[in-house]
Amino acid sequence: MKTIISNPIDKTSVYLCAGLVSAGGALLLNVLPVLFGAFAEQFGYGEQQLGNLAMAMNLGFGLVALASVLWIQRVSWRVISTLASLLVAAALIGMCSGPAYPALVLLMALAGAGTGALYALAMTIFGDSSQPERAFGFKLGMETVPGALLLIVLPVALAPRWGLQGMLITLAISMLLMGIASLPWVPRHSARRQEAGAGEPLPVCRQSQTIAWLSLLASLVFLTGIMSVWAFLELMGKKSGLSSDTIGTVLALGFIINAGGGFIASSIGLKAGRFLPVALIIAAEVGGLVLLAQFSSLATYVAGVMCFLFSISFVLAYTFGVTAEFDVSGRLVVLGALCLSIGAAVGPAVGGLLIETYGYMAVLLFSGACSISVLAIYGAAVLRSQSASVRGLAC
Repeated sequence: MKTIISNPIDKTSVYLCAGLVSAGGALLLNVLPVLFGAFAEQFGYGEQQLGNLAMAMNLGFGLVALASVLWIQRVSWRVISTLASLLVAAALIGMCSGPAYPALVLLMALAGAGTGALYALAMTIFGDSSQPERAFGFKLGMETVPGALLLIVLPVALAPRWGLQGMLITLAISMLLMGIASLPWVPRHSARRQEAGAGEPLPVCRQSQTIAWLSLLASLVFLTGIMSVWAFLELMGKKSGLSSDTIGTVLALGFIINAGGGFIASSIGLKAGRFLPVALIIAAEVGGLVLLAQFSSLATYVAGVMCFLFSISFVLAYTFGVTAEFDVSGRLVVLGALCLSIGAAVGPAVGGLLIETYGYMAVLLFSGACSISVLAIYGAAVLRSQSASVRGLAC
């Protein structure tokens, strides 16, 4: 495992500013329901056309996240963040003119590419921490806050007065503030890169790489299960007679609760070990799914949503943390962004198929099965990490 003395990443200023970069990378995913609602209202797009826009964005996000393995450790972090933020902002401004649908698909893909680069960069920055669980808990909490605020501000304060154009300009300005204004407090390069440049070879251990891959797999399975339900939480509420305004308020509050989960994971760190906190929170998440499966009142719906959403940042803080600690090359942790992209694409597709074929209970069962599988996969990674530490095999 890596040990870095006076790690430049583990500073409050870096956590805050790199957290803003991460928030920029997650921003469009977080506000997608509101943005697509505005697209549908202004352009008259149907569900299939909106789905294709989401696919284009996720495709751009995922491809850039995958490709970033080749250059994320070679190019200045500040240059990456600046160029990616400008790309997203330019794509959003380009949408203001009401382009034809094919052009809009291309702009969404470009915006996805830019946010994918920002998210991959944030994964790399926080992955350099000497306390990865703490770092990723803060990252995941921090990146949720701007999205939660904009989920409230965009439809309530901006859309009624300035419409879609006002929303897009606000998102573009937000991207520039988060991705560029905070960069003076973000290091230019990885500590791993600096060590390598100083002539200190980075050891590679097969055991460590296996642990990193297992924790990445756990992240992917968890995100797929989460996104399969997240995409349909509003429809679940409407099926039981809840109003759109009520559901929107609940989901916005749930986003804030999700951020709190990340900050709580950051404060706990490894004080209670790696496995027990994750097991307890996944148990709470499964309890939330049970509530959603049988809710008949607003209170039950709220309780189910809160238990469900609280788990996201908390669990990912630990799975990403293990990946970062045992990824001695610094190249695997960046694939956490790819996990997010695949989960956001595959989860809703599987969820929609299950709902159309078997009903809402089926997708809730699928999500619960994914979470239980995560416990097994993550548990295997933790056991291997403990064995590696005892035997001195971890690099």
